Order: sequence, then C-alpha cells, then structure tokens
Amino acid sequence: MRTVLLNTLRRVGLFGAACLVPALAMAGEVRFSPDDGHAYHPVWSADGKYIAFEVNRYSGGSIDMFVAEVTGAIAKDGHKVSLPGGTSQFGAAAQVVINPGWMKQGAVVFEGSNQGTEYRLYNAFPKNPTASELLSTKQAPGNLSFPSWSADGANMAYVSAQTGNGDIRVWNRSTNAITQITSSDATEVFPLFSADGKKLLFTRKSNSTEDIFQYDFATKAESKFVSGGGDQTRPAYAAGGDVVYFTSERSGDTTTIWDIAAVDATGQNKRILAKDVRLPLRARPALTSDGGWVAWVSSDPTRDSKVMVTKLDGTRTIEVKTEFKACGEPALTAQGGRILLAFTYLPQSGADWRHLQVMDITDKF
Repeated sequence: MRTVLLNTLRRVGLFGAACLVPALAMAGEVRFSPDDGHAYHPVWSADGKYIAFEVNRYSGGSIDMFVAEVTGAIAKDGHKVSLPGGTSQFGAAAQVVINPGWMKQGAVVFEGSNQGTEYRLYNAFPKNPTASELLSTKQAPGNLSFPSWSADGANMAYVSAQTGNGDIRVWNRSTNAITQITSSDATEVFPLFSADGKKLLFTRKSNSTEDIFQYDFATKAESKFVSGGGDQTRPAYAAGGDVVYFTSERSGDTTTIWDIAAVDATGQNKRILAKDVRLPLRARPALTSDGGWVAWVSSDPTRDSKVMVTKLDGTRTIEVKTEFKACGEPALTAQGGRILLAFTYLPQSGADWRHLQVMDITDKF
C-alpha cells in the first residue's frame, strides 16, 4: 500500500519530490474561544505549520483574527492577535481584522481597524500575539488594505485610498521607499506578485465589471490581462505561468453564477476548471503549493458536504467527502509530506456558527 501511494503521488505531481510520505486520513477542528462566531478565510503559512483565519461574531461590528499551530491534521487552539492601541485583544470594541496573508519569513500580515478608525497594515509572528504597524500614517496616510508580499520578502504591494478610489502602491522594506503603481479613478484590489517578483497581478473595477490587469516592473507598464462579461476577480499565479481566477461570465440578469477559470501566461487559451462554485468570502482560488491543483466547493446545496480538488489540466477531480454541511473556504498546503486541506463548515443543518476543520487528504491521491 505504501509503495502504491508513493507512486500515485509521484504520478499526479501534486507537490513534487518533497511529497513522499503517506499519511492516514485524519481530521481535526481548529478551536477558538469564545466560539460564538463564524470562521472564515483560512490562510496557511508558507511552511504549512500555521493557519490564520477570521472570526466574525456579527455583533458590534467586530471581526477577530486567530492563528493556530498545526501538526498533521491536529491543530492547537487558535489565539487572537492583538492590535496595538486596542483596549483588549479584539474584544467588543468594534475592532476589525481581515485579509490575512503570510510572509515567507513567517509573519502573518493583515489589515485592521481599531474602534472605527482607519484601516492600517500590521504584521505579527505566530508566537507573539501583539501586532506591529508596518507603515506610519505620516509615511502612508489614509486607509490601507490588501497587503501582499513578494516571495523574497523585499516588497509589499497594497491598496491605498490616498488617491483615486484606491490605487496600488509598493513598499520596499530595505529602502523604505513607496512607489505608486496605478493611478486611476477606478477601484483596484487583489494585488499579487509573480513568483520571481517581476510582475504584479491586480483587478480593476469600472463600468460595473471587474477585469484582471498585470503590471510589468521592468517596463513600468500595465496591460489588461483578462476581461469579459461579468467579473474576473481574485487572480492567483499557478503552475507553468497560468493564472487562475473566479469568473461570473455565465451569470444571468437575476442570479450570480461563479466558475473557476484559468488562462496561460499570455492571458489567452481560457478554460473553465469548475462550474457553479461557492465563492469564498475574500479568498482567491485555493491552489496547492505547486500551483497544479485547485480546491473548490459546489454552490449546489445537495453537494455542499464535499470539497473537490481539480487538476489544472482538467484531467482529474478528487472528491473529499465530509460529515458536515455548507462546506466552504477551502485552503490547501503541504507539511512534512502530507497534503492538508482546511475548510469552514456547519456541523449540522441549522447550526448557529461556522467552524474550521483541517483534514489530512494525502490518501485521496
């Protein structure tokens, strides 16, 4: 059995040569306290050892952020990350902490607002629950959002409300210089560096549609990368230079229908990887570490107890069955040869709050 599984992992190429250790399917809840809230937007650290997620209590306008350490499918209790200047660790003081992301060096980066003040950018390390503000208001005034780090940790892209309806800027950590990348009256969001840091994806919302653009740091020019009917949103770089994103092109006049699409490195040869998907709250398509597979959940309520994982060439889809309802927000990672899937869910129909689960799905491949 071990030999068969190892050969299967090599054949599907999910995580390359590093993924050589099989594991039995296991699952475990990521707990947080108090637990009277909906878990959303799980995001894995680069090494797969930590997971950050939001908890929306729908009371007083507050959204918490937690970080939990994960070993295999067993997660320690999540701990809250504390904003500086708050009266408590994300208590009932309408503090909002959203959009977690990770630096390769191990810090979680996010946007937060204390008691209705401006949204600013912070980072925190898993072992230290106290966050630090990344940019001063003198250096970068106004609301800041959507932080995204280059793979080498040298540059951070973000959206600033200082000009337009939100323009993208890049902060160089070593020089402390800030460069404005876009300048328009439209709304720009979801910046993301390519693996080599030479290009930057983002979306622009104008004329009631959202399109994907790509900025080239060498030429200092942007170009429209993907457009069409409806919205093309939340792009992510995948294997072979492909870009994967959510599209609502098939939507009718009264219903929004979401699919997952992919295009090649030129923005051409579009293909649909999954139809009728449940759109995550804020997350991009959930790719494996090597960018070769994408996880998704169907918007069909008769299929909402499953999480699907589809290969980017469209040749294979794996179904991960669960005992839960309304599964959503999938996120994938690799850890010590294991393939781990995180997702949110309702424990049963009519449950009050969404929970967060981690599952070892190595044996599914």
